[in-house]
Amino acid sequence: MTHRVLFIAPTRIGDAVLAAALLEHIRITTPDAQVTIVASPFSAPLYSGYPLLQTLHIVDKRRMSLHWWRIWNIAITHRWDAVWDMRGSGLSYMCFTKKRHVFSSTPTPAPKHEQYRAQLGLPPLPFPILWPQQANIAEAANIIPAGEKIIVLAPCANYLPKEWPVEHFSALGHRIFGTVFKGYRPMIVCAAHERERAMPLIEALKSFRPIDATTGEFSLLTIYACFARARGFIGNDSGLMHMAAASGIPTLGLFGPTDDITYQPCGAKVAHISAPERDLRKLQPHAVVECFTRLVTNEN
Repeated sequence: MTHRVLFIAPTRIGDAVLAAALLEHIRITTPDAQVTIVASPFSAPLYSGYPLLQTLHIVDKRRMSLHWWRIWNIAITHRWDAVWDMRGSGLSYMCFTKKRHVFSSTPTPAPKHEQYRAQLGLPPLPFPILWPQQANIAEAANIIPAGEKIIVLAPCANYLPKEWPVEHFSALGHRIFGTVFKGYRPMIVCAAHERERAMPLIEALKSFRPIDATTGEFSLLTIYACFARARGFIGNDSGLMHMAAASGIPTLGLFGPTDDITYQPCGAKVAHISAPERDLRKLQPHAVVECFTRLVTNEN
């Protein structure tokens, strides 16, 4: 008998990556499920390779919350065995379903991964993971050939106070690639509309032959597959940080004014630094180098 599941995903990339832990939980506990996912244009590409995916609906946000009418039209098309609503909407209570899992924000400080487990009454969850397709893996192998030792730097974020100053990233890069991790190359990654802010870092590190992944030509799942081939990641609190953590590589997140308790990276080998007085301008490169070195060498 078909087990029909509706999964209403978060809108933003970082939240969508963290919510992938729940999709992995579904895959492990209900391997015969057919999962319909409703996602935003931002988060939908992350789920396109999900093994249990039956249908992926991309719903763009509209004025006066009119996008919810489209989600409603999708939700009422079936009698579901389970509905997972990561947007905490009332719509999930109007669906015909045997089980409902509705997540809403909680005032209790805790990592989002733990919030999901506690609020939804679940056993310990797997770490978030994404599912690149073979084409993504092959493209990543062309971008980062076998034998290349790569450390990813992600200098941008969706909110300027979340960005560590580019001159600090430059000083970090010169110390990492010039002394601590000699023979490694940087990969600089950001969204295409952020490229102008990343270019000074690419220029500053040109002697280390950086891989430029700032043009937007690579899909999110190809970037994720690249992360899986890298040796580590250093970046601001962003969706890319969460993608790196999900790929399993050593991931160091840099936090300023945002909530590091809730949104710290989640994975097998992760760490984060909170800037003094929540001001990233006061976070010194040597502190980041030391933390990242401990993380990579497993000394922490």
